[in-house]
Amino acid sequence: MSKNNRIVFLFKLLLLAYLGFLFILTLLPDASNITYETTVNLIPLTTIDNFFYDIMVNGFIDWEFLATKPTNPTEILLYTFTDSFKNLAGNIILFLPLGFLYPLARKNKVGFFHAFVVILGTTCAIELIQYLFLTSRRADIDDIILNLIGGLIGYLVYKWIE
Repeated sequence: MSKNNRIVFLFKLLLLAYLGFLFILTLLPDASNITYETTVNLIPLTTIDNFFYDIMVNGFIDWEFLATKPTNPTEILLYTFTDSFKNLAGNIILFLPLGFLYPLARKNKVGFFHAFVVILGTTCAIELIQYLFLTSRRADIDDIILNLIGGLIGYLVYKWIE
C-alpha cells in the first residue's frame, strides 16, 4: 500500500497532537492527589485484580450518583461510571490511538514487533517519569499492561483496515 505524502503528513500531525494530549493527561501533576511520597506498584495484576473485584462487588455504574438525577452533561460523563471501571477502560482506551496512528504516520510498513516496542517504550517512559518526578501520580506495572493492551488493539484495528 503506497501512502501519499500529504496523507502521511496529516497522520504525523494527528500523532503529534495525540502525543501532546497523552503527555498532558499523564505527566501534568494532579493537584487533587499530591501525596509527597513516591508510590509504585511493581507486582503485576495487583491493581487490575483489585479493580475487577470492585467492579464485581459494586458494578461499573455508580447508581447512587444516577439516583440524584443529574442534568449536567459533564457530571454525567465524569461520574456515571465507577472509578475502577474508568481506570481499567481509560488505560486501555488512552493508548488505542497510538497503536493506530503510529503506523499510519510512517511511510514504511510497521510490523507487530515494531509497534509493540514503540507502545511499550512509550508507556514505560510515562510510568518512569511519573515515578521519578511526579508525587501526585502513581507508577504502576498494571498501567503498562493495560496501556500495552490498548495500543496493541489499536494496531490490530490498523492491520484490519489496511
